[in-house]
Amino acid sequence: MTVRLSQQLEQVQNELARKLGEAERIGDCLVELGVRLQQEPWKWSLGWAESAFPVSDSISSVDAEIVESLDRNRLEWLLEDIRILKRREAELKRLDDASSRSSRQLA
Repeated sequence: MTVRLSQQLEQVQNELARKLGEAERIGDCLVELGVRLQQEPWKWSLGWAESAFPVSDSISSVDAEIVESLDRNRLEWLLEDIRILKRREAELKRLDDASSRSSRQLA
């Protein structure tokens, strides 16, 4: 594999790992929200609702990280980034395989 291809593959794999970690954190947040809503749905409030309606002391705000995980556009972009990075990773690996075969044939 050429140094350039190797560097590109490493960069894509690092970015993919970061994006997959972000997707996993979002998944964890959604699971946590689901558990809270299944157990005591009356006890929770989203931050934006608090500014519009008075909230009693018995109601707790859902963590900001969990509320952010509900952002559909953010999640759609993240999932699309992951698909693009997976395709790029596969493409770089194919190029590496072709480059390795070509190098062996020349030797």
